[in-house]
Amino acid sequence: MKIIYAILIIFYLSLKVSAQQASRAPIGPRALSMGGVSSVFHDSWSIFNNPAGVTDIKQLTALLAYKTIFDFIPFNTVSAGVAMPTGIGSFSFSVFRFGDDVFNSQMASLSIAQKTGIIRLGLKLNYLQYNIEGFGSKSTLLSDIGVVADLTPQLRFGAHIYNFTQSSISADNREKVPTVISLGMAYSPKEDIVLAIEGEKDIDLEPDLKLGLEYQAIEKVKVRTGFSTLTNTHSFGGGLQLNRFGLDYGIRIDRKLGHTHNFGLTFQINE
Repeated sequence: MKIIYAILIIFYLSLKVSAQQASRAPIGPRALSMGGVSSVFHDSWSIFNNPAGVTDIKQLTALLAYKTIFDFIPFNTVSAGVAMPTGIGSFSFSVFRFGDDVFNSQMASLSIAQKTGIIRLGLKLNYLQYNIEGFGSKSTLLSDIGVVADLTPQLRFGAHIYNFTQSSISADNREKVPTVISLGMAYSPKEDIVLAIEGEKDIDLEPDLKLGLEYQAIEKVKVRTGFSTLTNTHSFGGGLQLNRFGLDYGIRIDRKLGHTHNFGLTFQINE
């Protein structure tokens, strides 16, 4: 029975869109609820996304997130991270685990980022491992690179390349780790509104255009929505900031495969 289950898992992961779920860290509830836009932000969730965004984390900060995919327990993801500003740059360390005992993938990542003028630059090193019961495990090293630039006080540009080293799990390149390029813009016509657009291209997939909106409804409460053209999915969510604690939630509505829920908690360890 486990062998059949493992074969089903392998078949699912052979679908390129689905393979990204197992080989990339979850983007976090803020990005999920804004259609998947992630390259232009410089907040705590940059730990899992564009490493350049880590530069704006001014205090030692920890994150914890849980994501359910397609309402199917074996495809759930747990992730955690910590970011620390220093005199030579901002550092972050993160981990995530996708799957269950039959199949799982896990990644540990270390990043460094610096800000010079209006430019933020970041580099991340990742160790990715796949485990399939009865088939053993495989692992590889891969890297991310990113930039975020404040073009004007209201307009921001972001670029992120995941796995720019084009690493593969197997030596014959049959089990590729996706290489994904993201370019985004964010515009804030007012302090309480963020409009975001991002183009994402997995080199083996069709391009994805993502749109996101964030609005601060009341003090400390933000609501969000977005859309992804590749998956034809809508998303919604919100965030609540309580002193040093932040609570975020996002949901992606997929009527064919089921909904994706993402819960997140951030905590500023020191003031």
